[in-house]
Amino acid sequence: MMGLVSVQGWTLVMNLVNVFILYIVLKKILFKPVKEFMDNRQNNITQSIEEAQRKNKQADAIKLEYEQRLLALEQEGREIIKDASKKAEDRANHIVDEAKEEAQRMIKRAQEEIKKENEKATHTLKDEMTSLIMMAASKIIDKELKEEDHQKLIQEFIHEVGDAKWQN
Repeated sequence: MMGLVSVQGWTLVMNLVNVFILYIVLKKILFKPVKEFMDNRQNNITQSIEEAQRKNKQADAIKLEYEQRLLALEQEGREIIKDASKKAEDRANHIVDEAKEEAQRMIKRAQEEIKKENEKATHTLKDEMTSLIMMAASKIIDKELKEEDHQKLIQEFIHEVGDAKWQN
């Protein structure tokens, strides 16, 4: 019986030639397209990875830009609130100042009214004193007085009326 592999001269050479021809045919038909497919696939994967990395970098840059914008907006919001608070405080101070000025004007008017009322009271008092003096004078005229009696009447009158101020 002969085995599958026999070491006969021509058969071995023919087997070697067949394996070589099969290798060349497979190389042309199968290996080359498979190698090209694998190279293309590897290039596509590499490009996809590079594209993903590029997009990640862009996304990071956009994220950083948005974070900076957000910080700027927050700062702007704080500034707006600060300005509004300052304006409100200024307005409140202005209102308080106006109220103080109005109070001062009212006090001044009240003082002027008091002064006028004092003057009016003084004039009324003067008029009443004049009336009293006239009555006293008429009594004096009705009665003849001596110098002592005259001085006595004046002293009594002054004592009764008190030391009123006759001048403003």
